[in-house]
Amino acid sequence: MESLVEILLEWGFPGLLLAAFTESFISPVLPDLLLIPLALANPHYAIYYGLAATVASVLGGLVGYGIGLKIGLPAARKCMPAKYLSKIHTTVEKNALLAIFLAALSPIPYKFVSITAGALRINMSIFLIISCLGRGKRFLLEGVLIYYFGPQAVEMFTQHKDDMLIISLILIAIVGVVTYIIKRSKKNDTVIDEL
Repeated sequence: MESLVEILLEWGFPGLLLAAFTESFISPVLPDLLLIPLALANPHYAIYYGLAATVASVLGGLVGYGIGLKIGLPAARKCMPAKYLSKIHTTVEKNALLAIFLAALSPIPYKFVSITAGALRINMSIFLIISCLGRGKRFLLEGVLIYYFGPQAVEMFTQHKDDMLIISLILIAIVGVVTYIIKRSKKNDTVIDEL
């Protein structure tokens, strides 16, 4: 019996669009599993494949956002006390830009990001801009690298995956610490001004 990935690969470009769209709100199939073989098979179309996967993923993210908007918050209200939900909402909204961008780049399934953004009613414009940047960095970058470097790009991904993960975690930690220090100093300045 064929796996879902094999079936989608047989569909080619429409399979890539379907995987990128549905992965944003329901599907467990990562579009990269289709994008990379398609781009390697047709390197002169690799950038178009990456761009198409980015657009389809962001459009699917809008469906996930709508799902979160409709059922996410009511479900969260049933499971969580209002004071905690309010605190989580405030924290996420203050850091929405960074949270959505990092999650869109990370291996966290994007469907969780899109549904959570809708459930917490994150500003739609921010969600779209950051999703385009994050998903573009993921899919479009793969297409561009395969277009220019072909199979060596895939080898580069696999050889340096652990190094890139460590570097990404260090950068995320640095950004988090700097953000915390800046917010802390602004809060202290506000307290001093009130005195």
